[in-house]
Amino acid sequence: MRAQALGAGMLAQSQSAIAPFRLHRPTTLTQASALVAEYPEATIAAGCSDLVARIREGERIERLISLQRVDELREIDESDGTLRIGAAVSHHDGSTHRIVRTAIPGFAAAWSSIATVRIRYTGTIGGNVMAARTRYEMPLLLGALGAEYDYDATGRLLCHVRVNTAGLRWFGYERSMRPTATLALAVRAAPAGGIDVRAVAGSEYRPGYTLTAHAPGDDLRDLDPSALAATLAEQLPDECADHTGSADYRRHLVEVLTGRILRAAADDGVERTPTP
Repeated sequence: MRAQALGAGMLAQSQSAIAPFRLHRPTTLTQASALVAEYPEATIAAGCSDLVARIREGERIERLISLQRVDELREIDESDGTLRIGAAVSHHDGSTHRIVRTAIPGFAAAWSSIATVRIRYTGTIGGNVMAARTRYEMPLLLGALGAEYDYDATGRLLCHVRVNTAGLRWFGYERSMRPTATLALAVRAAPAGGIDVRAVAGSEYRPGYTLTAHAPGDDLRDLDPSALAATLAEQLPDECADHTGSADYRRHLVEVLTGRILRAAADDGVERTPTP
């Protein structure tokens, strides 16, 4: 494999061979965790789509722990109101999985919209999260859902993503204004009554900002999308501005995108389950 060197500008980019590295291919989660503990400096990868990008950006890999053969990290299940997704589940497999589509149809639909076809079959939910790139969309989706992450004892190996599905009434995602603005939004029944709204608004150049609001009543059809959208958008700090737009412009975009999702929730009344 060969990597392109950055900084070539208008000239042809140079080519350089990737230096040899040590490869470990565990087949169980226990083996993988032991290797991570033994080699704390090692690079961890599953689908390797982000790894290829990092190598092209100049990163040197000396030891790689591949998770591709660890079947435990590709499991998906739901029980007691918790959806659990293995960190090595690919975008394609996760978004088309029957359990995911039944548990949170809106999340499955949003998941199916991210990345290119090539990356969808190789990139994983865990890799998308652990890469910590603002242009990757999974952190926004999971952030709006209030997802929790299970790591191994070293704290370096992400094992599972857990999402509480109890009380979840609606989930929507708007990416029509990428790269300037993307927004994920979850609507839940509040424990003490009413409806809680949690949104994460980001862009390709800024981390996501968490926005929250509460609405009285229990019927989604009684939501006031315009008022809730304005409440959420005004929470964006001035630091949300970047070279694609001012803070006021991004607040306007978030208000528009939030309103779209909330109107869809109010019009539907209840999230529909897709046809298998």
